[in-house]
Amino acid sequence: MARVVDLSVPVYQDMPSWPTLPPVRIMRIRDASVHGATVHLITQMHTHVGTHVDLPAHFIPDGETMDDVSIDKFVSYGVVLDLSYKRAGEEIGAEDLERFRELIRKGEAVMLYTGWGRRRGHNPDYLYRWPYLGEEGARYLVDKRVKAVGIDALSIGGWSERTPVQGPLARVPSSVTHRILLSAGVIIVEELTNLEEVLRGRPWARALFIYAPLKIRGAEGGPCRALAILEE
Repeated sequence: MARVVDLSVPVYQDMPSWPTLPPVRIMRIRDASVHGATVHLITQMHTHVGTHVDLPAHFIPDGETMDDVSIDKFVSYGVVLDLSYKRAGEEIGAEDLERFRELIRKGEAVMLYTGWGRRRGHNPDYLYRWPYLGEEGARYLVDKRVKAVGIDALSIGGWSERTPVQGPLARVPSSVTHRILLSAGVIIVEELTNLEEVLRGRPWARALFIYAPLKIRGAEGGPCRALAILEE
């Protein structure tokens, strides 16, 4: 019998999101008790809010957009890897992934569990200090010819921008990790949650993953409803 795990965070007004991009704005404009139907209006939401995918055009000039990527790229068998031993702001390197080399398969998805989904909120750990995939880790996965890479953190790359409260923390700019993956056609899935429900205490677990985004014409990414389907 199949078990389905929701890997998506909820979208709501002023939710935690990338610190240098505009916050989400959602309002109810009709109510069923008054108007006969309830309707919400999203007045502001960028394409990298909540659980979402990054496509090549996000960092690659003239890269593939939502119009170019076939739907089968957003469905894949794959594996969740437990990397929750990584500390705040620590890089995930090739040596971390090499431990799971027999599980990382060509044409499949690799989902990185850091435990940061449990820290989600308006706090420095979640917004700036997550463990991230470094340059060598990204190259390792490209060499393995994976289909997609996901993480339960704000970004696959580390924090490398600057706000009034936080300067860069990552060893290399986030753009480096993104470009390595995206230039190889690897789909990136960010802000996953509940990966621990897939693992259930195991160091790794296999599943069928769905991470299909909204079909926004010309977009370089977009929010998705990510799911893991496990045969148990």
